[in-house]
Amino acid sequence: RGHRAVLKWAMAERVQVAVKSRSRFGGQEDVLSFRGQGVLTKTAEGWHLRYEAANEVDGSAIVSEIRLETATRRAVLLDPKTPTATRIDGGDGGALMLNVATKEVAWQLSRRGQGFITLAYTLLLGVQPLSALQVELTLTKEEN
Repeated sequence: RGHRAVLKWAMAERVQVAVKSRSRFGGQEDVLSFRGQGVLTKTAEGWHLRYEAANEVDGSAIVSEIRLETATRRAVLLDPKTPTATRIDGGDGGALMLNVATKEVAWQLSRRGQGFITLAYTLLLGVQPLSALQVELTLTKEEN
């Protein structure tokens, strides 16, 4: 009650999420910003964030989940030691298989109700780089 910090992370906290995604391709840079809400949960391995956010320009929505592992300092599906593959479905029924090479996985989630997650990676077609991406998430604990 009175002896607990007001903005302490509990086991699962509702958070406001601001997402900034930068994509660089062929000398062009595209920046997208999203805002929404999520649930940040402390786990035995680290943290789990599930969030929904809307694009600030056109309102299009994204839903995403990130698992952060403290011991290995990795975000699940973005492993700095191993390129992984992702599938992008085309509107014509075809699909493009891309490799993902992670450059940076960093986070700081404090007990004061503030935090950030940074992911930087490159999409490759085979071994040919297609696009460099950086995703920055800023988290703020929701007040009750």
